[in-house]
Amino acid sequence: MENTLRFRNGYHNLLRREILELIPKTAASILDLGCGTGELGKAVKARQHCFYEGIELNKAAAEIASTHLDNVFQDNLNRFNPTQRNRRYDCIILGDILEHLINPWEILEKFSAVLSAEGSIIASIPNVAHPWIISQLQKGLFRYDDTGILDKTHLRFFTKTSIFQMFYKAGLKIVWLRSHPAKDNPIQYHIIAKKPKLKHREALVTVCILSYNTWPFTIRTIDSIKRFTTTPHKILVIDNGSTDGTIAYLRADKEVYHIESDHNLGFARGFNQALQCIDTPYFVLSNSDVVVTQDWLKTMLKHIDSDPKLVCLGPRSNSVSGPQLISETPYTNLEGMHKFAKTFKTPETSVITYYHRIVFFFTLFKSEVLKKTGFLDERFGIGNYEDDDYCMRIHSQGGKCAYDNTVFIHHYGSLTFQKNKINWQRLMKTNKEKFKKKWGIK
Repeated sequence: MENTLRFRNGYHNLLRREILELIPKTAASILDLGCGTGELGKAVKARQHCFYEGIELNKAAAEIASTHLDNVFQDNLNRFNPTQRNRRYDCIILGDILEHLINPWEILEKFSAVLSAEGSIIASIPNVAHPWIISQLQKGLFRYDDTGILDKTHLRFFTKTSIFQMFYKAGLKIVWLRSHPAKDNPIQYHIIAKKPKLKHREALVTVCILSYNTWPFTIRTIDSIKRFTTTPHKILVIDNGSTDGTIAYLRADKEVYHIESDHNLGFARGFNQALQCIDTPYFVLSNSDVVVTQDWLKTMLKHIDSDPKLVCLGPRSNSVSGPQLISETPYTNLEGMHKFAKTFKTPETSVITYYHRIVFFFTLFKSEVLKKTGFLDERFGIGNYEDDDYCMRIHSQGGKCAYDNTVFIHHYGSLTFQKNKINWQRLMKTNKEKFKKKWGIK
């Protein structure tokens, strides 16, 4: 009865031409997860010479698919282990399947392991943040149906941002994304993802950069990290809904991971999208308007590890509030800045100075801080005082913060606020009151 109902509704026997056009014509080995009756594979094999396999839970659909495809596994994806087979695929297709799985994050990571180095993952995923769903939620409704975004067989729900997080956790980079059937009607997202071209197989540090409409400076930040960082690391850019071309560049950069949002989530909420994904022993929070200098990470790692309780370490800079500031810098261009940074010395006798407040324009953390202190407090909205608050929380739990007197990082300063015409002084005043109220400061 179930098989008959599904077939009548077209659940298993759809061709999915919008997916067909995304499959590389050069792919010689293809795996289709949830292949249904194999209509898509049939069309692909008619178009190009390839070895096409499928995995399908529905027995009747799998039997039909086996007449079209080279091989079909009638099995449950929640337990199927592709790594036990000695095969790599040029293309893996996940057509509206991840939302049906118990642990789609684990499944995506497992299947990415059998993707060839130059291979592509093609996915279509329903968007639970569709305007119609939001309007229903505002009325207190979340009604399941036989098909669609709220299909009664869906176990997981995704938005654009959480889709990027899921693919990042699987070690994949989304290089292309389309709202379907239209940009103003994003019922689902169509995605092409690939393995990034990383310099280091095992990263020690995740460098998180928050960007919003400052691409000329964002690329300068990224390039400086690539150029002056030899310690194993990976770069993760979190974009807060840029409209200045940032997204196109990020998708095209094969060496950089990124997470996209359609909205300006602010400093804390934006960075928290990355902090949910941290899988390295250390991480950095960086503004998108800095330029790093030679051996910055090697030096800061050495110094943060000098004290087991030290979990937060900032550099010195030309543009920062508080004692991290170097008020007089002799350079007038980046070439001069790098020369200055090489010979940079401060009057302090200690390589680090413990301090109650570190400015998060560029800061190194031990990832253990996330388990104890948690994420940034999102009550501070667009920005200001979330760093003061986080340092207070670290200290209240017995941790330490400090700044490094031997590392200089250039900071252009407040460019995101300036470029996007955000009233910095008003935010500072508002968030100061929020901070004082939270900590009981009169």
